[in-house]
Amino acid sequence: MKNIKRIVLLALVFLMVLGAMPVGAIIPYSTYTYDIDGNYVESPHAYVPYEVITSATLGIGDNPITDPQDFCTGRISAIDEHAQRYFYWDGRIYISDANSAAENPRVVIAEYSFEESGFRYVAEITEFVNEWGIPDKITSPRGLYAIDNQLYVCDIDSARILVFATADVEIDGVQYQMGDFIRTIAEPESEVISDNHVYRPLAVAVSSSGYIYVVGESTHQGVISINSEGEFAGFIGTQSQSLSFFDMLWRKLQTEEQRNKSVKNVSTSFNNININEKGFVYATTLSINPDDILSAVASKSITSDASPIKMLNPNGQDVMKRSGFFPPVGEVTFQTQKTADYATYGPSQIYDVGLGPEGTWSIIDSGTEGRQKIFTYDEDGNLLFAFGDKGSQLGNVSLAKAIDYAYGDADGNDSMNYLMVLDETNDAITVYRRTEYGDVLIQALQNQRDRKFDKSEEDWREILQRNSNFDMSYIGIGKSLARQEKYPEAMEMFKAAYDTENYSEAWQQVRKAWVEDYVIVIPIVIVAFFIIVSKIFKYANKVNEAGLALRKKRTLKEEFMYGFHVMFHPFDGYWDIKHEYRASTKGATLILAITVLSFIYYSIGQSYIIKPTPDDTGVLMMFVSVLLPILLWVIANWCLTTLFDGEGSIRDIYIATCYALFPLPPFLILTTLLSNIVTVDEAGLLSLALGVALFWCGFLLFFGMQVIHDYSLFKNVLTTLASIVGMAFIMFIGVLFSSLLGKIVTFVVNIVVELSYRV
Repeated sequence: MKNIKRIVLLALVFLMVLGAMPVGAIIPYSTYTYDIDGNYVESPHAYVPYEVITSATLGIGDNPITDPQDFCTGRISAIDEHAQRYFYWDGRIYISDANSAAENPRVVIAEYSFEESGFRYVAEITEFVNEWGIPDKITSPRGLYAIDNQLYVCDIDSARILVFATADVEIDGVQYQMGDFIRTIAEPESEVISDNHVYRPLAVAVSSSGYIYVVGESTHQGVISINSEGEFAGFIGTQSQSLSFFDMLWRKLQTEEQRNKSVKNVSTSFNNININEKGFVYATTLSINPDDILSAVASKSITSDASPIKMLNPNGQDVMKRSGFFPPVGEVTFQTQKTADYATYGPSQIYDVGLGPEGTWSIIDSGTEGRQKIFTYDEDGNLLFAFGDKGSQLGNVSLAKAIDYAYGDADGNDSMNYLMVLDETNDAITVYRRTEYGDVLIQALQNQRDRKFDKSEEDWREILQRNSNFDMSYIGIGKSLARQEKYPEAMEMFKAAYDTENYSEAWQQVRKAWVEDYVIVIPIVIVAFFIIVSKIFKYANKVNEAGLALRKKRTLKEEFMYGFHVMFHPFDGYWDIKHEYRASTKGATLILAITVLSFIYYSIGQSYIIKPTPDDTGVLMMFVSVLLPILLWVIANWCLTTLFDGEGSIRDIYIATCYALFPLPPFLILTTLLSNIVTVDEAGLLSLALGVALFWCGFLLFFGMQVIHDYSLFKNVLTTLASIVGMAFIMFIGVLFSSLLGKIVTFVVNIVVELSYRV
């Protein structure tokens, strides 16, 4: 009885706590980021569901929105005290409704009501009198853009863009009121536009200077740029798609008309567009090859070739920064194929981009089976957070079609912080409000932009307390410390976030200070290094000259030092190895052992800048990774040259191969040491030096085989290529044999276990 009372009391307490929780506290999705390995890392919510805007909430339930195509928030451009342009929200949203059910296409205008704490219907635009005084109407509204009390509407089937007033505004001495028609921007004309081009404006964005950028549904040459007078200014952001050899050959055989019809196979089109206060155009596309996106994610490529989102300057160049762990392509961990457990698969499908405060921007990942998620990045391309899911709960959407932000007011305050997503399936707009965590995040970015580094450090540390796995916090703290010239502490922060570029910049300052303090030491070290190298070569030359006398027994020192002679005189050196006994398996094995040890040191001794992530390869695996290719080469070359009249024995091949490795250890050791003092920009020189060493080794190995087998150049080329194929064949046989052996062992073990049970 006592236990029953306790259970009842606990249940009542639980119900009371649950009832006291606000509805918005029950979030039907998770917010997360990715670490450097692509692992899902949960994060505090930056945005939470606030409300859903529907025809009923707007007060137009008797004439509902039935086919929403796009929406946008209104922007007003202004100049701050630092002469910097910025946008703020005009308090309204604009919805294009094809309204196919009622056959009444229109643009619905709604305004935020502070008294009622929600959006309310204000007006709609359907019919108007055009510039020729003829009654006209919107036929098929698609993309919208509202700036400075002017609304630009893509009337796609009529091949035009219509401009309306959204408030009392004076233009060229004419006074307009909300809903008044201003002008038509017709299809641009130019010689560079092909005759068979079909103009269907899908999305539009307008800069504060009046330039108009249009995405055409069937325009594959890029974004159409139109000046404020409505004249064609050019294409920007043309993106080419790579063609296979056979596709290029086929295009050569086609007529000009056929090539024009298949232009979509050469360049890809954009599907949406937006523009920031500085005039940079953000354009999204669905036309990127999924395999290219998979490859970019796997290789962590930061190029724009496989990017579904680009930031274009007025010249059409992609200037987007991509400094994150992964390129900004949306989801980076996903199923590559559809399975019973995973309905969503493949890379993200990006349908729209919204521009938020302090350089942040968000993209929506959508589709009939899509994830319906929102990915938000900073101006450097770092993922700040991702959230959302498909569903019917408050905060989830069924089919995301458009995204936009609403923030700021005329005084530059950021009191209204909304993120909105159009749900095409439910004919609604889901509104998300920024949380306290999101406020601190934006504040940190703002202070960082305003160069208030002390305040930004405080913000990042507060974020770190809320989300210890957020790498951007470490980077932000590191940048603040670097601005305060606390470079060693900044390096630790950058290291925690695997940020090699900023780490390198901080290290460069530390190195600069060290050089200024110990400037006399550097020339001494350099001179000492060259003196030591000179002494080593002189001693090796002395030992090699003393070993000219023909004798079968030589010391290990003589055999090792002879590697210096082979390094610079391969033909003479390999001849003496074979005919005058200047080397043996003993000396060759010593060189091989030193090479293996050098590789181990190279693996564990490189600096953080060169190798930011630790290598999980153990010492045993390192031994195997160096020894296995050499042994495979020796066996494969011996097998083939035995059949093709090669004069070298397996012992000769082994010795010649090991002596060909002689230049490699010095380069490995030297580059490993230098890796601890170079920066990211200088690291390429180390790779070049190591490449020279590997080429040198390949040169010695090739001509060493030619000398010991007494082959002609052509025959040596053939046997070398055949030996490489033989190595692959031996590997295949080895894997096959080990697999069969494993199955036999498993079979025997199962029999023994079965017999033991029966006995």
